Amino acid sequence: MRTAASARTGSGMSSTPTETKTALVIGAGLAGANIAERLAARGWQIEVVESADAPALGASGNPAGIVRPQLARDDALAARFSRACYTYLLHRLAELPECQWTACGVLQIARDNDHEALQQATVQELKLPPDYVQFLSRGCAEQMVGQPLSHGAWWFPQGGWLNPATLCTALLARFQNTVRCSFRTAVVRLSYDETRWTAYNADDQPVATAHHVVLANAHAANNLLEQALPLTVIRGQINYLPADALPPVGQVLCRNGYLTPAYDGYVSFGASFVNDDIDQALRPVEQTGNLQRLQEILPKADLDRHIFGSQPLMGRVALRTATPDRLPLIGGIPACTKKSARLATQANLMRLPGLYALLGLSARGIVWAPLAAEHLACLMNDEPSPLPADMANAIDAGRFLVKQLRRG
Repeated sequence: MRTAASARTGSGMSSTPTETKTALVIGAGLAGANIAERLAARGWQIEVVESADAPALGASGNPAGIVRPQLARDDALAARFSRACYTYLLHRLAELPECQWTACGVLQIARDNDHEALQQATVQELKLPPDYVQFLSRGCAEQMVGQPLSHGAWWFPQGGWLNPATLCTALLARFQNTVRCSFRTAVVRLSYDETRWTAYNADDQPVATAHHVVLANAHAANNLLEQALPLTVIRGQINYLPADALPPVGQVLCRNGYLTPAYDGYVSFGASFVNDDIDQALRPVEQTGNLQRLQEILPKADLDRHIFGSQPLMGRVALRTATPDRLPLIGGIPACTKKSARLATQANLMRLPGLYALLGLSARGIVWAPLAAEHLACLMNDEPSPLPADMANAIDAGRFLVKQLRRG
């Protein structure tokens, strides 16, 4: 990709005339589907290009993803960002009846006695509404689940699980007149001619052109950039069991891992986290780890025949992408520059014209992607963001380069 000589400053917010409201979105997972829908809602013409055969076959392809926020006793920025994203997601799901999801509630079981005390203190001190989170004693949690548990838990009554593929499909179908999808199309190169971006396939044939490009293709985004973004690949394996292999559970249960209620006759549980590993083959050692996490969630369930049996379980491996500070990369992609390095800020950082990131969603894409996409669409359409300045800066795609430039 050629770095444009006309790279500009700022976070990616600029005046966007109607005739230039065309965008190429690379990736049709949670990130790509959400930003395509948010831009289309503003009247943009969108081309979504995806290398797979259908939406949500990569990191967004697990059959059941968890809908719950993150909490912290000090209510630091990451927790407040998670709360904003969770609230926004619940609002969006109400508008998308085609999405398969169940608000069955999520129970986050404490890891040990100290964690249980921290959970209780967090709820008491933050004074969040009870329809957002409650603390349940072990006895109350066991009564709800109908099974023995190890400790008390946070209870998120509005949370649950959803099928990510149905969410992506619903989003991409919402504005069919302005969103066009091309599947089985891998982009291997981008070029810029001072007015438009062009995407090329492996035969170096152009597959799409647009005034703007959003990289929503996880770790593969760095294959299209001269200066790599700080993204780490995290391998995650989940496994499935027939629903009748476990005691029936009506809520999502989380601890060090998670367990979902039955979907299409199976429950999902996991997941492993392995850094810098792109192999997507199922591994017995990670299956054993997932079963051990499952045993911690349901300590009295009889899992020995699954843990020590020779028959491998069904499962799936996804490659998540995370950043060093575990927050996403959203906004204009920075240009390679050393000019005025010590004076660099996120406001004056040089950006590649019309090139944006919606990356680094880690294992929280279901909750993060909708509000992250709304924020990015506001930047691209020259609108005020719904995020306060500190959150917008914390997820800005240029924040790591600014730190690097200042260090010299």
